[in-house]
Amino acid sequence: MRVLITGSTGLLGCALQTQAGADKQLYGIFHPARPLPRALRASQQPADVTSMPEMRRVFEWARPDVVIHAAAIGSVDFAEKHPAQTHAVNVGGTAVVAECCKEFGARLIYISSNAVFDGTQPLYSETDPVSPINYYGRLKVEAEQVSAASGVPHAIVRPILMYGWPYPEERGNLVTTWVKALREHQPQSVVENVFSKPLPAQACADAVWAIVNRNLTGIYHVAGADHVSLHQFALAVAAAFALDPALIQAVPDSFFPQLAPRPRDTSFNTTKMEKELGLHPVPLASGLQQMKAGA
Repeated sequence: MRVLITGSTGLLGCALQTQAGADKQLYGIFHPARPLPRALRASQQPADVTSMPEMRRVFEWARPDVVIHAAAIGSVDFAEKHPAQTHAVNVGGTAVVAECCKEFGARLIYISSNAVFDGTQPLYSETDPVSPINYYGRLKVEAEQVSAASGVPHAIVRPILMYGWPYPEERGNLVTTWVKALREHQPQSVVENVFSKPLPAQACADAVWAIVNRNLTGIYHVAGADHVSLHQFALAVAAAFALDPALIQAVPDSFFPQLAPRPRDTSFNTTKMEKELGLHPVPLASGLQQMKAGA
């Protein structure tokens, strides 16, 4: 099976490559402005997902049976500050990828987000109506609609709060931020009234490959096992990496004046993931220990 991964140097893009079966011939694209300091499993090319000529060239090169579209601008506040640029990438890029999938006869796996929900009625299932409260979330809903209207066989995967070691020069995540700060003995103020189900990137990749291998369509929520506050998450990180929990202070979300609003609890019901994909949500302690072992 020939598989093209957009955003191949991102956290999920890298995990997809490490978790792929030997039967997969992998191709990846990364942003032209980013370096490629370390070899990855997939054959790699720089490409701009917003450019139809570039993406047609990529599809001619990869001739994919399946495209996993993970490329996106992932910052909620960047999206609020730069709406046109974020729309061009997150929605326009999805439209380009979907059109190329149609032209080349490829299946599409679109990587969405928990940000499509407002966080007032967890635990969210795949049939719950979307209700984003920030611009980033609204763009994810729009991109989901583009995927659904594309006329190609597709699945939509909604991960939540992924963590793991990022590729060099790529964006970090809460775990890497806390580990670095705590190792440098820097106090951390962490929100105690926002909740999630933290998800190891490798576990998300396993779910995506299960969808690909079983030729599934539809929406899938992917999450870890533990429903925790961000403060509890930070304490678990300190415990896993043998760092000082006394440096972690619990604060309300009002402590941080933010440009874009954040939902307080978009945690998922993972029944569909467990039943249809045959996957058990990964406990937080296990995921953190696996991450530490891979340092």
